[in-house]
Amino acid sequence: MKFILPLLFLLPFTSAFGQKLPQDAISTYFSEYVDDPDFSVVYVSGKVFSLFKDANLDFDDLDEEEVKAVFEVVKDIQGIRVLHTERAAMARWKEAKKRIPTDRYELLFKVRTADGDNVEAFIQDEEAVISELFLLIGAQDNFAMLSFVGAVDLTKLSDLQRAIESN
Repeated sequence: MKFILPLLFLLPFTSAFGQKLPQDAISTYFSEYVDDPDFSVVYVSGKVFSLFKDANLDFDDLDEEEVKAVFEVVKDIQGIRVLHTERAAMARWKEAKKRIPTDRYELLFKVRTADGDNVEAFIQDEEAVISELFLLIGAQDNFAMLSFVGAVDLTKLSDLQRAIESN
């Protein structure tokens, strides 16, 4: 009996540790539809951005300060994911609206046209650092989800803008 009470106390915590929560809004959908032929899929890992830095690429139109500023902005991007389909688009939109916990995000903007087209942009951020930018697009013939995950520092974006404007 003395073992039952501690076990009952720990029981609610065991399921929370056993479940893997999605890192971002699109993770569940992406893994579910990545092999579905109805969807166009784009995935760009964060490694791609670090490879560009190491590749010594020639950016003819950018000077050294501008290139450095670009790499500072993209160095902490962890990934870009896109799902798109034209099949059962409005049903996919409604399903996504029900399944994605948009209450964990701040709504940046929402557009709904008289034709029923919808665009919503959400953000997760802390102070001047964006951890995720998420777009949800739904229309009668078009459904798309886009997620940019990583640490994008807005002060680095302004440094990039100054570098480009100074030349």
